[in-house]
Amino acid sequence: MISALLLAFRQLPDPKIRHVLIQSVLAALAVFIVLSVLVALGVGALGVTGLGWADWLIGFLSGILSLTGAWLLFPIAVIALTSLFTDRIAAAVEARHYPALPAPRNIPLTEEVRGALALLGKGLLLNLAILPLYLLAGPIAPLLFYAANGYLLGRDNFQSIALRRLPLATVQAVARRERGQIWAAGTVLAFLGTVPFLNLLVPIIATAFMIHLFERLRQRGAF
Repeated sequence: MISALLLAFRQLPDPKIRHVLIQSVLAALAVFIVLSVLVALGVGALGVTGLGWADWLIGFLSGILSLTGAWLLFPIAVIALTSLFTDRIAAAVEARHYPALPAPRNIPLTEEVRGALALLGKGLLLNLAILPLYLLAGPIAPLLFYAANGYLLGRDNFQSIALRRLPLATVQAVARRERGQIWAAGTVLAFLGTVPFLNLLVPIIATAFMIHLFERLRQRGAF
């Protein structure tokens, strides 16, 4: 898995993905700004008390919670949005590392959009559902966050890559057999998605990382 991740990082300067890299970084910045505004509006909906000190405290907490909420939701949201770039990134990775592969299945844009929206929706629902656990978990809350979001990111990213080459039934069977490795890969992506500046590169890294993981499973005879 480490070698797959290193290969993903090494391809960042590739001219074939430079344009996509710029687009994904801009999309990531836009996602963070939108998330910050939405969370701030949600916290601001708590209203005002009419008491100066209380309103100041609510405003202060609103700022902190908006940034924290955006930071926590960022990995899921940005990978969901930029999954629309998957084909271009995958083509560059496969051309460089796996040139003998046949052409992948053509995935319609509607299917890509549906998958992106599904990942975003599941991510939001998951984090809202376990929000009380974050608050109760104390110092292990980050581990809980990475584990929960890593499971979702690993499963959905692996499936989106594998479906380019395999039928759905085979993809689901492989995902069940290799759930531990796929979960671990997703956890790595969830962690990278919370590292400032590095998280802007996660959409590119996620696709390349999963392609290398998928091909290693193929070489190992997992399917």
